[in-house]
Amino acid sequence: MPSDAKKRAQQKKKEQASNRNKKPVPRVTNEENGSATNGASKEERELTAEEALCLKLEAEAKMNSEARSCTGSLAVHPRSRDIKIANFSITFYGSELLQDTLLELNCGRRYGLVGLNGCGKSSLLSVLGRREVPIPDHIDIFHLTREMPASDKTALQCVMEVDEERVKLERLAEELAHCEDDESQEQLMDVYDRLDDLSADTAEARAAHILHGLGFSKEMQQKATKDFSGGWRMRIALARALYVKPHLLLLDEPTNHLDLDACVWLEEELKHYKRILVLISHSQDFLNGVCTNIIHMSKRRLKYYTGNYEAFVRTRMEQLENQMKQYNWEQDQIAHMKNYIARFGHGSAKLARQAQSKEKTLAKMVSQGLTEKVIDDKILNFYFPSCGKVPPPVIMVQNVSFRYTDNGPWIYKNLEFGIDLDTRLALVGPNGAGKSTLLKLLYGDVRNPLQYF
Repeated sequence: MPSDAKKRAQQKKKEQASNRNKKPVPRVTNEENGSATNGASKEERELTAEEALCLKLEAEAKMNSEARSCTGSLAVHPRSRDIKIANFSITFYGSELLQDTLLELNCGRRYGLVGLNGCGKSSLLSVLGRREVPIPDHIDIFHLTREMPASDKTALQCVMEVDEERVKLERLAEELAHCEDDESQEQLMDVYDRLDDLSADTAEARAAHILHGLGFSKEMQQKATKDFSGGWRMRIALARALYVKPHLLLLDEPTNHLDLDACVWLEEELKHYKRILVLISHSQDFLNGVCTNIIHMSKRRLKYYTGNYEAFVRTRMEQLENQMKQYNWEQDQIAHMKNYIARFGHGSAKLARQAQSKEKTLAKMVSQGLTEKVIDDKILNFYFPSCGKVPPPVIMVQNVSFRYTDNGPWIYKNLEFGIDLDTRLALVGPNGAGKSTLLKLLYGDVRNPLQYF
């Protein structure tokens, strides 16, 4: 008979095995300062809505990654600072986004990725960011996908958290120090420059400079990340990307959460980026100011253009015009030869020989490939029916002041203006100035009598 002590030990093992088999409920433990959120040391707490959303986004990104199928082969030296993938294809849920095309990204170039909505631009960045194609390990990648997670760390601390990046660069520098080829030595110098930027002596000043350029005051830099809205936390994530200065920086609509001043600052910052930058943006001015090259994603191919967006539009229009001329000439030649063959193919011997010659010429043209017809990009047109004539003023604002709480700061005070049918307004200002609030006041979304004076 087993002893009581042995029985208790067996029971404990069974309970531990049972607990391991149970699927745990997602919980977060705050152990940074040895205390939990509500005071108990290392106490577990339920996920907040924000943390649950982050987990959901990560799960969706993983699911999309599993739904993608990518092929391609590395076409450069493994130690090269450039990226070149031959026979590059992407299939997403069975739909081909790219087919046997060439992906070429050269160090020192800033690429603007353009194409119709839904052609797969963001999917291409995700493929690169998740290394679903063969990219050398020494090329570090930063893909800005979502905002910085909410935490008790300040904005400045979040930007300066690069210990992992520093260790990786130091390990890479040790490997490159034993290589004597020119490419490795050039890359080693670049790694040393990045290590200098990440040094403790200048780290805080650089991080503060980047945050200031993106609209953070000194007080805001010391605020906890959890106290910021999603748009401001996206700025923190962008600041972190600029601070790390990765070899390959991937930005998808980086100006979405920025006001005008921050957009201008970011444009000036990115136009001097020394490594590889690939960005997606619907702002032509931003692409003109930043990009040295344009990648056009169309018809499951990648086509490369030198210059900014304006140069791309000009060059492409010239190419399409020449393509249309070549297509029309080829169609005229084909129609003429077919007509000649139909008329004289069974005539006299001399005419029949000429018809056979033209038939051979036609077959040769077809075998060599004919020019495709130019098809205009799909354009969506919006039609707004006329509202008729409304006598001025359509909207009249007189002596309006507003604040959200009785003790809060005034957002607007003593406003007076009018809007007519011919008025065209651009409402600009820094984030938090009250632009959206003013629109809500105008269309009546905010209706608290205590807030109007």
